[in-house]
Amino acid sequence: MADNSSPLETQDNVQKQRRFLLPASVLIVMFIVAAVGTYTWYHLRSSCEVNAVQDASTLLVSQAKRYDDIYQVATSASQDSVVLPVTMLQQILMDTQEVDVPDCMQTVKNELIEYMRTVIRALLAFGAREPDATVRDLITKSDEHYENFFVELEVVTKCAPLCIP
Repeated sequence: MADNSSPLETQDNVQKQRRFLLPASVLIVMFIVAAVGTYTWYHLRSSCEVNAVQDASTLLVSQAKRYDDIYQVATSASQDSVVLPVTMLQQILMDTQEVDVPDCMQTVKNELIEYMRTVIRALLAFGAREPDATVRDLITKSDEHYENFFVELEVVTKCAPLCIP
């Protein structure tokens, strides 16, 4: 069956289709942008919910206190008897590494872990009779991480749930 439409009618139909395609394309793009924006907003909010931050904060501070209690005992140990406290500190470090925290608290957790690692290195250096300057430098670095832990913890606690990881 032959198409009886004139070339002018065919060209008119193509122009009508093009006029429809542009608004439809714009609507589809707007829908996709809105969906991605909504997902991103939800993810950012849910990744740093106030309750999750409070729970993780409580757990991390509890780990820090346990660690500090044993660290105080280790500071009074002789160079030959530092092995047992270091073993206990290493266990607390491993437990702390396993703590699940919201994305916005990852820096907080990392600072605590670096504090713990640096203290352990300092105690091992002390036990290995390395120079006092080496031990002091490690203790100074651990103090910086310890302070950063509490500063970051306060920042995240204040910005939750709107923290951006």
